Amino acid sequence: MTAISPTTTFPLDRAADGSVVLWLEAPHQSVVVLDRSMIARLDATIDELESDPPSLLIVRSRDQRVWVAGADLKEISALSDEQLDAYLAEGQRVFGRLAALPFPVIAAVCGATLGGGLELAMHCHGIVACKQSMRGKPYPIGLPEASLGLCPGWGGTQLLPARVEPNLSVPAIASGIPFLSESMPEGLCDMQVESADDLEDASRTLAASLNPSDLPRTIACCDEEMLLAEVDHIRHAMEAEEAAKVVAHCIATGVKDGLAAGLDMEREGLVSLRNTEHTTRLLQAFLAKNA
Repeated sequence: MTAISPTTTFPLDRAADGSVVLWLEAPHQSVVVLDRSMIARLDATIDELESDPPSLLIVRSRDQRVWVAGADLKEISALSDEQLDAYLAEGQRVFGRLAALPFPVIAAVCGATLGGGLELAMHCHGIVACKQSMRGKPYPIGLPEASLGLCPGWGGTQLLPARVEPNLSVPAIASGIPFLSESMPEGLCDMQVESADDLEDASRTLAASLNPSDLPRTIACCDEEMLLAEVDHIRHAMEAEEAAKVVAHCIATGVKDGLAAGLDMEREGLVSLRNTEHTTRLLQAFLAKNA
């Protein structure tokens, strides 16, 4: 009988002060993409962290340009509806495990952080970000799914409005237009630093200031009236955009029925949008351009 090899964990650097740096990496890919194997690696890494808890977890990326590029659009295009729903549900479960860890978890971002990458960062208890990538250029950070005819699937509609004012966060999700690192709206990250060399010290400073009673930051923390007013505005202003309408519905569901219902609606909406002719064309064009 052939033994089943255990899932490889992400590298963990343990420091003398009890903190740990988790390094996101994808040795056989040009950038870190959250495909099913990467989600499994994160899950296995959380198992290891729970068995030997650090005083602080800092999540970094090996890539100098991209922190995390997001979900694997090739997988999203190829999976059946049932497989896609399972992929999204597994990501939600694993990200939820990260958010529930009993020690501070800080995303130390320096490079493009898009889609599932930002959702991963927002599931951490805090975000520290460089103003520029390690190559000295500003980078995008946001949820671009709607620009491809999709909606976020790992909590983006439920988490970004808890960080950024509704008049900025809701249109950004509905349009799929990311922010730039040099002009991020207030709240998107908790601290900004000039250099990647400052990320870990800043993460330790931020972790010391966190109030566990304020975590996690979800749509439940938002001003319901303001958020629903912005949702209604988007529904009317972007009524021809199917992805924008789904985004609005996901946000409204989270406000009215809670986080779990909002996450369920994200999965349902993404699977439904993926099957439309408009989204199929957009995904095919994107994949051809990036082949």
